[in-house]
Amino acid sequence: MIIFSNYYTKILVGFFFNSVKNIGDYEDKGLPILMISNHFSFYDGFIQILLNLKVFKRRLHFMMLEKELRKNMLLTKLGACSISKGKRSSLESLDYAVEVLEDKENMFLFFPQGKIQSIYTRDFTFEKGLLTHILENKRTDFQLVFNINLIKYGTNLRPDIYAYYETQDINEATTAEDLELAFNRFAKTCFSKQGAT
Repeated sequence: MIIFSNYYTKILVGFFFNSVKNIGDYEDKGLPILMISNHFSFYDGFIQILLNLKVFKRRLHFMMLEKELRKNMLLTKLGACSISKGKRSSLESLDYAVEVLEDKENMFLFFPQGKIQSIYTRDFTFEKGLLTHILENKRTDFQLVFNINLIKYGTNLRPDIYAYYETQDINEATTAEDLELAFNRFAKTCFSKQGAT
């Protein structure tokens, strides 16, 4: 199923976009990865699948609202898990994210906005809950990666995707609020680079 999803992703992204440009630095420390990314379109997860194939090479897991996942249960085969905000079962979903990050072969993708917003969103407000739960309950070390995906229309019929990524340092004192501020700083840098390309 994973081989099919990778093939399907390459075809889908290749059909709608001219190219994917991965821009960033990453040193593999042999740890599981938590990736925090912006959420602006249906294509986001597919962009991360390609970025993971090229750079991180982990088993990708990601969380979706249960009502959205029910519309396409095939995504569970690609690493999707569900969460229902405000329900008791949401704690199980949060614990599952912590569990995923105990295996060095895994990557957990997190969209902190909690919903799709405009690609022109410049100030990101993190949904409360998941990130705090991971930081307070993690049992092993993991690498934290910020990712901002932007598109640029040029002279080609199809736009280019720019996938910016950067590894972040965290420690026992790091909070979700710290990461929200750091993510916004990173996003600002990405938008500045995008304007210069």
